[in-house]
Amino acid sequence: MRVISTDKVNSISSLLRSQKSNSKVAKQVGVSRTTAQKYRLSLKMSGNVDEGGRPSLISQRMVSYIRRLVTLGRKNNAVEIQKALKEEFGMSVSDSTVRRVLKKAGFIAFVKPQKPLLRSQNIMKRLQWAKSHQHWTVDDWKRVIFSDETKINRFASDGKAYTWKLPHEELNSRHVQQTVKHGGGNIMVWSSITWEGVGWIVDMTY
Repeated sequence: MRVISTDKVNSISSLLRSQKSNSKVAKQVGVSRTTAQKYRLSLKMSGNVDEGGRPSLISQRMVSYIRRLVTLGRKNNAVEIQKALKEEFGMSVSDSTVRRVLKKAGFIAFVKPQKPLLRSQNIMKRLQWAKSHQHWTVDDWKRVIFSDETKINRFASDGKAYTWKLPHEELNSRHVQQTVKHGGGNIMVWSSITWEGVGWIVDMTY
């Protein structure tokens, strides 16, 4: 939303509280209907006059808007949401206020687990493979050697990324920090496990 002057913001608020429609507010103040509607939302108005008093800094409808930003994966953290509220509604709130709102709405913060970046084609192939092996017996799996490689950093971790989710919410793509292979300051090792035990660790750096 384009930044408008304080005088216009005050005029919009006053007209909305006096039950003016979005169209009338937009025409009288000289803003778009979309702008008037967004300020109505930020002031917790649904078309009728507000019940009076100073409107809450974060209204219930705005809380619902914030919930949608997170659950739809459009925003990941309080700082991003804070910027969105400023850009969309002209609201100046602190990131700590946004965090309190998220916690009160039932969200919890956690570190995004790192997962390989998968395209839709890769996801489909994995699903097909899983379906074709879903009826394997224990004896079938005893014949399989599971192997993988991993990167061990020499000096520091790859860092942490936080996001928010509801306690009952299943892990999905917006909850993970996608990565690509390779990077400096680390070694690559490979090993395997079988029914009989673990294999040797092989240094693949050289």
